[in-house]
Amino acid sequence: METWVIFIILYGLLKGSREPIKKNILKNVNVLTSLFVYTFIGFLMAVPTATGIFDVPPHIFAWIVVKSASIFFAWILSFTVLKKLPISTYGVTDMSRVIFSTLMGVVFLHESLTVKGVISLILVVSGLYIANHKTTENKEGYRLSHIWLLFLSCFLNGISGTLDKYIMSSGTITGSALQFWFMLILSLMYLAYILFKKEKLELKKALTNPWIYVLSFSLVFGDRLLFMANSDPASKVTIMTLIKQSSAIATIVLGKVLYHEKHIVKKLLCALIIIAGIALAIL
Repeated sequence: METWVIFIILYGLLKGSREPIKKNILKNVNVLTSLFVYTFIGFLMAVPTATGIFDVPPHIFAWIVVKSASIFFAWILSFTVLKKLPISTYGVTDMSRVIFSTLMGVVFLHESLTVKGVISLILVVSGLYIANHKTTENKEGYRLSHIWLLFLSCFLNGISGTLDKYIMSSGTITGSALQFWFMLILSLMYLAYILFKKEKLELKKALTNPWIYVLSFSLVFGDRLLFMANSDPASKVTIMTLIKQSSAIATIVLGKVLYHEKHIVKKLLCALIIIAGIALAIL
């Protein structure tokens, strides 16, 4: 198995474990404060290992700003929705980003979509459809609108994932420099939005919550693995996005263990259908 594939599997498992942590934090801290503190602490963690931060070409820096803007909106949507959705449902639905990233990889990065890739995509779509079929009749306390907002978040995450590959494949920036500027810009965006909206900044609650530091470290370490994988010429957005969906298994299992959520068997079956698509793509 190639190194970049291992990096992406580890990234997926880290990502899946972050959703229960986010939901725990959001019980006591509002969305915007959580996002600002989470990203700013992550930025501070990334600073010591950052290299080449002042060697970024202007056009690449512009794309980092676009990436940051897409994640700015994506995370506001996903954190807001996560307060309403069971994390197991969130984990399965979040897998829809594979559809958007695959299509963007084909259209914008001219990656090929093989017959296996098409079958993989069909399996992913099937798993998502089964998971969210008749969502309006669910008994878990959320509405169909929450699912659509999560789909929009996944679309924006797909834009970010495609830009990651484009930026890192340019060979003009280090992964640590991308992380440095991305986290700094994103932190400033959230702070500016808080000030503009005159939202309550619950710094004491956030800074005294130990889980927010765990969350930030997981983000920094996971993204570093992701950027290293993107810098490998052999890696492809279409395949990486499929592998990332291993995160759903961790999210669903933790949803059952930590929150005693219902319909876990159905959600696991849906996730396994999607994982089958992932396995087909990388074999």
